[in-house]
Amino acid sequence: MPLLLDLALLPLPAPGKVIFGRSSPLVLEVGFGNGSFLLHLAKTHPDWNVLGADLSRGSVTRAWKRLRKARVKNVRLHGGSALFLLRNVIAPGDLSRVYVNFPDPWPKTRHASRRLFRTGFFPLLASRLTSDGALYVTTDEDAYLMRSQELAKASGLFTITIVPPPKATLETKYARKWHSVNRTVNHAVFRKTDEPETSFPPDIERLSTMHHALLKGALPLPSRFDSIVHHFDGGQVVVLDVMRMVGADGLVFMVRTQESELMQDVLIQVRPARARHADQLISIMTFGQPLATRGTQEAAKAVTTWLQEHGLSIVETYY
Repeated sequence: MPLLLDLALLPLPAPGKVIFGRSSPLVLEVGFGNGSFLLHLAKTHPDWNVLGADLSRGSVTRAWKRLRKARVKNVRLHGGSALFLLRNVIAPGDLSRVYVNFPDPWPKTRHASRRLFRTGFFPLLASRLTSDGALYVTTDEDAYLMRSQELAKASGLFTITIVPPPKATLETKYARKWHSVNRTVNHAVFRKTDEPETSFPPDIERLSTMHHALLKGALPLPSRFDSIVHHFDGGQVVVLDVMRMVGADGLVFMVRTQESELMQDVLIQVRPARARHADQLISIMTFGQPLATRGTQEAAKAVTTWLQEHGLSIVETYY
């Protein structure tokens, strides 16, 4: 079974039994680091379906290697935002537990939008938890823990209990680091007690087809490329660079899209078209299994616009 979560193959939202192919309690770890705690969950609870989300590509690689070596089959990794998973992938009322070990507190005011625990988080979480579901938080940051309790209490949807940290959380990388400098580690359980009034439907629209375009004209061969930033309602596209194909006529554009909590790195190719009325075909490559969304649509538009500015003309667009 694949360890990486393949969003392109899933409906949105996707029940845990669809993601894992079996009906079992669904558990999420936010910020899994090197994957040691994920491995602990997978081994001690083989009957659980375990999801992990981490923004760091390095963490995804390290966790993937660790879990692959251990040959666990009940874990899926997502290299991206846990908030994206909660809002768009996890089905309402399907999540049994959430573990957050040593979250980054982002203490500076200007970084408040990067914090996991923010206004609106606890109602969203409650909408995805089962009736007896809970959030388990381990942290050395007293102020951040206090702020999370204030937000949870304000939602009116959780009871909070402060208990000693479980042994497994004290064996994680950051726990050992803080223990070595005698920092106090706290653990809190936020147990769901009620349903939120808001349903929180997905905020990413999945499009039915991937986008492409046909153009007429010869491809430019730029000796330099200045990145392009294209804004659209709800997000932005950054065209980072362009490369020539080796051994074939064509270009490949490196593009990053961001919309809501979803960020995707996309490759867009321009190659000779198999059509009498057009010379070039623009299409999004399947490398990286991108999800067809407004962001990828706007990425195709941004590349098409650049090519128009370099002498090509549009024959047809499919976006």
